[in-house]
Amino acid sequence: MSNQILFVDDDPALLNTMKRNLSLDYKVEIAEGAELALQAIDSHGDFSVVVVDMQMPKFSGIETIAMLRERMPQAIFIMLTGNQDQTTVINAVNQGRVFQFLNKPCQVSEISAVIKAAQQEHNKQSIEKQLLSSTLAGALNLMTDLIELPDNRQIDTVRMVTAIEQLAEKMSIEIGWEEKIAGRIFLVGLSVLSAEEAESFEKLDPTTAEHQAIFNKLCLKSSAMIRKIPRLGWIVELLKAVPNAERIQSSSDRREVAAVLLRVAFYWNSLTLRGHSAESATSIIFKIMPGLGDPLMQAMHLLNDNKDAHVLSTMLASDLREGMIPHRDIARTNGDTIARAGKPLAAK
Repeated sequence: MSNQILFVDDDPALLNTMKRNLSLDYKVEIAEGAELALQAIDSHGDFSVVVVDMQMPKFSGIETIAMLRERMPQAIFIMLTGNQDQTTVINAVNQGRVFQFLNKPCQVSEISAVIKAAQQEHNKQSIEKQLLSSTLAGALNLMTDLIELPDNRQIDTVRMVTAIEQLAEKMSIEIGWEEKIAGRIFLVGLSVLSAEEAESFEKLDPTTAEHQAIFNKLCLKSSAMIRKIPRLGWIVELLKAVPNAERIQSSSDRREVAAVLLRVAFYWNSLTLRGHSAESATSIIFKIMPGLGDPLMQAMHLLNDNKDAHVLSTMLASDLREGMIPHRDIARTNGDTIARAGKPLAAK
């Protein structure tokens, strides 16, 4: 975790005093104004704590913090201020833009104590973010394992995401990380369907009412499971919208657009992995979603037809590359499995 401290002020004497007195405990950089502060980020990387003077020429402390926060969203900001700035600074603290403010003039010991508290807050937030990131990644990996685990299941979540990205690109639609995660995990509900329902879902003609009923149930089951993971509320609502998604209109919001892309991407990959040609897959999807417009229909024709998914080759371990999918488990001579059948190889 970073323990770099940045002081931004228009008083060089104060800056030098702070650097001289605090350098034993922290790596301290100084900047006379916002522009030099931005240059300090370019030269030294992110700072954990930034101390900014409220009253500076050209850019005020509030303006400076806004610019620096764009570059360093995890930084903790402290503001130095005079009595005349109290209302402005209190509002900044209340809005969460500033961790704490200090009235000038103030003692080095006072500034040091606040910096210590700010550094502890930064460390706490960094640990929480790392923990959340690791927990989320683990949960998502577990979900994709549940989706793809059964033998012969014609589901490849990596290709799902690729199809969503390609469709969005062809139609000049902006998507974010939420749509990509949704493509990986929206079928996790398969793990709680009965064996009969799961088998029917994979074998039934997707244009039938029975298949669509199971698809609807699957999306709801998936959304209920994902609801338990923090920060995925948008995806939860997205999955609820997928079963009824049929067309993209000028009035469609982001979630409605994503629901259509997700539904199309699933059926495209499901049908082509079953061996349907691009023309056949497109025709069946149009029967399922008769409201699809020409732009999306045309974009589908440019997708990967997944024919390469059925090509088997024998090769040396040294020739394996990221993204290849083993037909059988790959194991060391001692029996330890290093790559599982049906899972794309990841870079080491």
